[in-house]
Amino acid sequence: MPSDKSKLLVPLSAFLVLTAAGASVYLISLFADGGNFLWWCGGLLLSAGLLFCALLFFFSRFHERRFEEARRAGDEALRRAREVADLHAQTIESLAIAIDAKDQTSQGHVRRTRVYAAELGKLLGVSPAELEALKAGALLHDIGKLAVPDYILNKPGRLTAAEFEKMKVHAQVGGSIIRRVNFPYPVEEIVRFHHERWDGAGYPAGLKGEQIPLVARIISVVDFYDSTRCDRPYRAGMSREESLALLRRMAGKAFDPLAVRVFVEHIDRFDSLLSPQDIGEQVQPAKETAAGETLQNRDAAADERTADNSSGFRSIADAQREVFALHEFAQAVGASLNLQDTAALVAARLRAIVPFDTCVIFAVEERTGRAAPVQAAGENAEFFARRSVPVGDGITGWVIANARPMCAAHPELDMRGVPDEIASGVRGVLSAPLVREDGAFGAITLYSKTDAAYTADQLRLLESVCLHASSALGNALTHERTKESALTDTVTELPNARALRLLLDQRVAECQRTGRGPLALLSVDLDDFRLVNEELGHGVGDRLLASVATVIRGQLRQMDMLSRYAGDEFVAVLPSATDVEAAAVAERVRAAVESHKFRVKTGRAVQVTISVGVGCYPEAGETADDLLLAATQNMQRNKHARKISHGSSPSVVSIDAYR
Repeated sequence: MPSDKSKLLVPLSAFLVLTAAGASVYLISLFADGGNFLWWCGGLLLSAGLLFCALLFFFSRFHERRFEEARRAGDEALRRAREVADLHAQTIESLAIAIDAKDQTSQGHVRRTRVYAAELGKLLGVSPAELEALKAGALLHDIGKLAVPDYILNKPGRLTAAEFEKMKVHAQVGGSIIRRVNFPYPVEEIVRFHHERWDGAGYPAGLKGEQIPLVARIISVVDFYDSTRCDRPYRAGMSREESLALLRRMAGKAFDPLAVRVFVEHIDRFDSLLSPQDIGEQVQPAKETAAGETLQNRDAAADERTADNSSGFRSIADAQREVFALHEFAQAVGASLNLQDTAALVAARLRAIVPFDTCVIFAVEERTGRAAPVQAAGENAEFFARRSVPVGDGITGWVIANARPMCAAHPELDMRGVPDEIASGVRGVLSAPLVREDGAFGAITLYSKTDAAYTADQLRLLESVCLHASSALGNALTHERTKESALTDTVTELPNARALRLLLDQRVAECQRTGRGPLALLSVDLDDFRLVNEELGHGVGDRLLASVATVIRGQLRQMDMLSRYAGDEFVAVLPSATDVEAAAVAERVRAAVESHKFRVKTGRAVQVTISVGVGCYPEAGETADDLLLAATQNMQRNKHARKISHGSSPSVVSIDAYR
């Protein structure tokens, strides 16, 4: 607001202007009446001076007022900009907290990471724009985890290869999200590249060393440190010394050595900048107490008086947690028809309801009648994932056969075929059936290494979980088997032509996208197979096809896929095989099949000959149709040449002559 003096300036300026004007008129009139010329000139100059001063003062004050108004407008705009910036920062922090809540991370993690990143960036000499990027990137670097299923984020133990591929997507998804925000500083580089490794083994781009942006290297160090310092539902946190020691060991492999060294040297100062609440969320060193017997006795008396009251409250709280956990479980399962995803989600969610060291989810295979694991989580998961049990055998088999749960049985009853070093550590077993309308189709079995036995309450909770999980797992299992039957040949149990096309299209697309090859196809056809069907019957012909498929499969690598393409023709897909290697495989397959005696009836065996053709990417073509056509045509040429050269002779002919 203007002062009282400033309010008088405009009227005073006007008065001076009028006075000067009046004086000028009076002097002109005197001169006209014959007055003294000098006096007239002096008065005129005085009037002009007064007029000039008045106008100068008036205009200066006018511009001063305009400047004051502009300054106030600028201050108001700056205040609003700061409010908007604070609002944006609060929004970003809220979003970051929501992202970390999905990963079951505390709110203090984003605040600590932001402090660590900014301070480390200053010491490493980042630019002002990069410093702002570090502050925002520390909050948003994991925004891509919104695209990752919860059961993968919070899975205890090692991720499977498929799960890890889904986890790696979050870096690219996060980078794409941040790109749309159009930050004026390099936040996208942090989000997209903070999982790259110094040795080049990271993702998504496989950058190495200083190819990785400095801001991303800083975030990877501070995020790893703070993550390891805090407890998670699926693992315990580390002390400061343990985490720093791990950082030092990984410097030069996963992390920038310079960033690690500077961070370790200044960690005390960094922690001094954090609030006590944020520091308290990190794992603290155990404090030694020297409480005397007097203090212990005094506390014991107080504990005894409050035990009865607190136990009641604990029971109510435990019941509420159980209801909430079961509600969350029921809401989470059933969202996917993928059997592996559904089973992994069930195992991950179950840990928060019933404790276990190992969880195995079994489903009965229709073909073999055995209970095979569809998911194993926890300790020794790799072994239990390969172990199937006969229905009716052991605790798990009995639970499935009788559709009834079992608790407090001796663990040895379910340890048949389990190595002693694993079986000796199991102290408790809890198993409940997965049931649908036609009976039990599987079971969930939990193994514990603690001496405390599973209780009736825990059995009740596992039964509740199985009740909810049965529908989801049953639907996923039905979907999986329907999909398998649509892609599997019933005679040979090999992938059928549809499965071949799906895989071959995928392999060719990978070669085209990555520029990496080669890729080879083998077309294998049985010579004169119709004679077998005509002379011995189609039943014998089907068994012969299955036996031939077994022999061919035995000559291929584990990564190769053999399919029954049509009738008596098989097609094998050989990833990363050159034409020379494919020709060698073809010769090996031919020799194995033509030297084998296939038993078709009691006391009778037959030998068969085959024709083989090869098609290689990209020489024979760059599409699945081109490769299939080339392999089939080469197989037909091979068949025709064999008939001309050898008649019905089953001798092995070099594939090179017919390619």
